[in-house]
Amino acid sequence: MCVSLRPDAEEIPHVCPSCKTKTSRVHDYRRQKVQHLKLFERLTYVFYRKRRYVCPCGKKVAEQNPLVDRYQRHSKEWNQALGFRLIHGKNFKDTALQFHTSPNTAVRRFDHISATHLKEVEELPRVIAIDEYKGDTDQGKY
Repeated sequence: MCVSLRPDAEEIPHVCPSCKTKTSRVHDYRRQKVQHLKLFERLTYVFYRKRRYVCPCGKKVAEQNPLVDRYQRHSKEWNQALGFRLIHGKNFKDTALQFHTSPNTAVRRFDHISATHLKEVEELPRVIAIDEYKGDTDQGKY
Protein backbone atom coordinates (compact mmCIF):
# COMPACT_ATOMS: atom_id res chain seq x y z
CA MET A 1 0.00 0.00 0.00
CA CYS A 2 1.40 3.40 -0.96
CA VAL A 3 0.78 6.51 1.10
CA SER A 4 0.48 9.85 -0.60
CA LEU A 5 1.01 12.89 1.59
CA ARG A 6 -0.84 15.11 -0.85
CA PRO A 7 -3.14 12.81 -2.85
CA ASP A 8 -4.83 15.49 -4.95
CA ALA A 9 -1.99 17.98 -5.04
CA GLU A 10 -0.44 19.03 -8.28
CA GLU A 11 3.29 19.31 -8.71
CA ILE A 12 4.62 22.06 -6.47
CA PRO A 13 7.57 24.06 -7.79
CA HIS A 14 10.83 23.24 -6.03
CA VAL A 15 14.03 25.27 -6.01
CA CYS A 16 17.13 23.65 -7.49
CA PRO A 17 20.00 23.70 -4.96
CA SER A 18 22.66 24.35 -7.59
CA CYS A 19 21.18 26.95 -9.98
CA LYS A 20 18.35 28.31 -7.72
CA THR A 21 15.66 28.13 -10.44
CA LYS A 22 12.16 26.83 -9.74
CA THR A 23 10.98 23.71 -11.49
CA SER A 24 7.76 21.71 -11.41
CA ARG A 25 8.74 19.14 -14.06
CA VAL A 26 8.52 15.65 -12.58
CA HIS A 27 11.42 13.34 -13.39
CA ASP A 28 10.20 10.15 -11.72
CA TYR A 29 8.69 8.56 -8.64
CA ARG A 30 10.54 6.37 -6.17
CA ARG A 31 9.07 4.13 -3.52
CA GLN A 32 10.74 4.47 -0.13
CA LYS A 33 10.16 2.09 2.78
CA VAL A 34 10.05 4.03 6.05
CA GLN A 35 9.82 2.48 9.51
CA HIS A 36 7.12 4.20 11.55
CA LEU A 37 5.78 3.94 15.09
CA LYS A 38 4.10 0.76 16.30
CA LEU A 39 0.40 0.39 15.67
CA PHE A 40 -1.39 -1.93 18.10
CA GLU A 41 2.04 -3.27 19.17
CA ARG A 42 2.89 -4.28 15.62
CA LEU A 43 5.76 -3.04 13.51
CA THR A 44 4.58 -0.49 10.95
CA TYR A 45 6.20 0.49 7.69
CA VAL A 46 5.05 3.28 5.42
CA PHE A 47 5.75 2.92 1.72
CA TYR A 48 6.16 6.49 0.60
CA ARG A 49 5.90 7.38 -3.09
CA LYS A 50 8.55 10.05 -3.36
CA ARG A 51 8.41 12.50 -6.25
CA ARG A 52 11.63 13.73 -7.86
CA TYR A 53 11.84 16.82 -10.03
CA VAL A 54 14.31 17.59 -12.80
CA CYS A 55 15.82 21.03 -13.23
CA PRO A 56 16.71 22.56 -16.61
CA CYS A 57 20.36 22.40 -15.50
CA GLY A 58 20.02 18.58 -15.28
CA LYS A 59 20.02 18.21 -11.49
CA LYS A 60 17.41 15.94 -9.88
CA VAL A 61 15.64 17.38 -6.83
CA ALA A 62 13.63 15.29 -4.35
CA GLU A 63 10.42 16.83 -3.05
CA GLN A 64 10.27 18.16 0.49
CA ASN A 65 8.02 16.13 2.75
CA PRO A 66 6.94 16.14 6.41
CA LEU A 67 7.31 12.37 6.86
CA VAL A 68 11.00 11.56 6.59
CA ASP A 69 14.29 13.46 6.49
CA ARG A 70 16.74 13.08 3.65
CA TYR A 71 18.80 9.84 3.68
CA GLN A 72 16.72 8.42 6.55
CA ARG A 73 14.82 5.14 6.87
CA HIS A 74 12.82 6.09 9.95
CA SER A 75 10.01 8.65 10.15
CA LYS A 76 10.42 11.91 12.04
CA GLU A 77 7.86 10.77 14.63
CA TRP A 78 9.80 7.52 15.14
CA ASN A 79 12.98 9.53 15.79
CA GLN A 80 11.17 11.78 18.28
CA ALA A 81 9.69 8.81 20.15
CA LEU A 82 13.07 7.05 20.24
CA GLY A 83 14.77 10.21 21.53
CA PHE A 84 12.21 10.61 24.30
CA ARG A 85 12.54 6.95 25.31
CA LEU A 86 16.36 7.17 25.25
CA ILE A 87 16.29 10.05 27.70
CA HIS A 88 13.70 8.51 30.03
CA GLY A 89 14.36 4.82 29.39
CA LYS A 90 16.36 2.28 31.35
CA ASN A 91 19.25 1.60 28.96
CA PHE A 92 20.13 1.62 25.27
CA LYS A 93 19.68 -2.11 24.69
CA ASP A 94 16.13 -2.29 26.08
CA THR A 95 15.10 0.86 24.25
CA ALA A 96 16.52 -0.49 20.98
CA LEU A 97 14.56 -3.73 21.44
CA GLN A 98 11.33 -1.77 21.96
CA PHE A 99 11.89 0.14 18.73
CA HIS A 100 13.20 -2.84 16.71
CA THR A 101 16.56 -1.30 15.97
CA SER A 102 20.15 -1.93 17.01
CA PRO A 103 21.71 -0.60 20.23
CA ASN A 104 24.31 1.17 18.06
CA THR A 105 21.54 3.14 16.35
CA ALA A 106 20.12 4.06 19.75
CA VAL A 107 23.53 5.28 20.95
CA ARG A 108 24.05 7.34 17.77
CA ARG A 109 20.62 8.98 18.13
CA PHE A 110 21.32 9.73 21.79
CA ASP A 111 24.68 11.29 20.90
CA HIS A 112 22.96 13.41 18.25
CA ILE A 113 20.37 14.64 20.78
CA SER A 114 22.85 15.31 23.57
CA ALA A 115 25.40 17.08 21.34
CA THR A 116 23.35 20.29 21.42
CA HIS A 117 23.32 20.33 25.24
CA LEU A 118 27.03 19.72 25.80
CA LYS A 119 29.53 22.53 25.90
CA GLU A 120 33.29 22.40 25.63
CA VAL A 121 35.18 22.98 28.86
CA GLU A 122 38.14 25.23 28.31
CA GLU A 123 39.67 25.10 31.78
CA LEU A 124 39.07 22.66 34.60
CA PRO A 125 38.45 24.03 38.10
CA ARG A 126 41.23 23.71 40.68
CA VAL A 127 39.22 21.24 42.78
CA ILE A 128 36.86 18.85 41.04
CA ALA A 129 35.35 16.76 43.85
CA ILE A 130 36.19 14.83 46.97
CA ASP A 131 34.06 11.81 47.72
CA GLU A 132 34.62 9.79 50.87
CA TYR A 133 32.39 7.15 52.29
CA LYS A 134 32.79 5.16 55.47
CA GLY A 135 30.32 2.56 56.57
CA ASP A 136 30.11 -0.43 58.84
CA THR A 137 28.27 -3.59 57.82
CA ASP A 138 28.04 -7.20 58.99
CA GLN A 139 30.74 -8.07 56.45
CA GLY A 140 33.28 -5.66 57.88
CA LYS A 141 34.35 -2.04 57.58
CA TYR A 142 34.61 -0.13 54.33
